[in-house]
Amino acid sequence: MKKGMAMGLIALSLTTVTYAQQTRDTRTNPGTNTSTSGSTGGSMNSTMGMSMNMEELDRMNKEGAAKVAAVTPTSAPLSRADQNLMKEVAMGGMMQLEISRIALEKASTDEVRKIAQAEVEEQTGLSNKLKEIAQAKGMTLPTEMDSKTQAMVSRMRNATGTSFDQMYLRESGVNGHKMLDQVMSRVEKNASDASMKELAAAAHPLVITHMQVSQSMLDNMKGSGTSKSR
Repeated sequence: MKKGMAMGLIALSLTTVTYAQQTRDTRTNPGTNTSTSGSTGGSMNSTMGMSMNMEELDRMNKEGAAKVAAVTPTSAPLSRADQNLMKEVAMGGMMQLEISRIALEKASTDEVRKIAQAEVEEQTGLSNKLKEIAQAKGMTLPTEMDSKTQAMVSRMRNATGTSFDQMYLRESGVNGHKMLDQVMSRVEKNASDASMKELAAAAHPLVITHMQVSQSMLDNMKGSGTSKSR
């Protein structure tokens, strides 16, 4: 996402973003008081009632990318269960990346295109870190799209206009992030490898934020009288 983009392109309550951070804090620290969550959540709470625009999302993307990049892989081999979790994260990210690249070409509005750009940046950083962790641990990640991703890519390429925009927000922005949210939760809860847990802790809040932003945008499109998403 480039600097200088117009302010106010997407208006949604910062309650959504605060909820995303609090959700992760509650999952990882069940005793956390969500009204006074960690430093990120606290800074978001201080701006409650304001609207979030693409510049704010850009800032959050950069913060999330920096946290992901700072994860230092260990050389300890992964258990079979951890390898499977890591492959799930990789495949989910691959789908998100592939269809977001299509959205950069086909989106009919600047707003959707910028959401797609944010997603490409998020998933590129996550993919690079997954490859770094895999290399350190001597394992191989999937490099080919599975049948589910191929089918989704085909559907996206056949859609146009507002139907495409709504399909992208629904399938990538909402459903794709719901899947990643669930996988990240399983990593945080069940993984035994420190590198994987650290990566999930770094990436999970932004996954939830992208999901909530996309849902809000999709709801706004439906409410504005645009064509149905299906």
